[in-house]
Amino acid sequence: MTTTDTLSTETTDDAAAADFVRRFQETWAAPTPERLNELVHADIEFIQPMQPPVHGHAEAAAFWRHVLSMIPDLTGEVVSWAARGGVVFIELRMRGTLGGEPVEWVTLDRISLEDGKVRRRIAYFDPLPLMRTIVVRPRALAAWLRANARRLTRR
Repeated sequence: MTTTDTLSTETTDDAAAADFVRRFQETWAAPTPERLNELVHADIEFIQPMQPPVHGHAEAAAFWRHVLSMIPDLTGEVVSWAARGGVVFIELRMRGTLGGEPVEWVTLDRISLEDGKVRRRIAYFDPLPLMRTIVVRPRALAAWLRANARRLTRR
């Protein structure tokens, strides 16, 4: 492989990553379960704090409905991103209302792409701002309990 071949591959990877980040930003500006699921591969795997792992399209759609039932006005703003080889790192500022109270946090998502879609996403964030809102605000606690009722009773 020549240096030119390496640069061509990196340029292609960079263009694909930039296109994905553009679609990601557009989707998180006005998310719905359907729009979010369009970004993910059929064999998706999500790993994140405070929630069990998610596998496959059906679980991903249920996960989005779950999250948006707790925080119906949730949006995300891309703060920064970087890519290397089929992995994209996105720093995302999340904002919304949980139980009538504003909540905001920053997550760093490590996203493995396959065919331009998310194959695996590992979210790294401090869940304390969310937990604090849930614990000290009765309406937030009620919203969280409603959204998690099925999961809590299955254990």
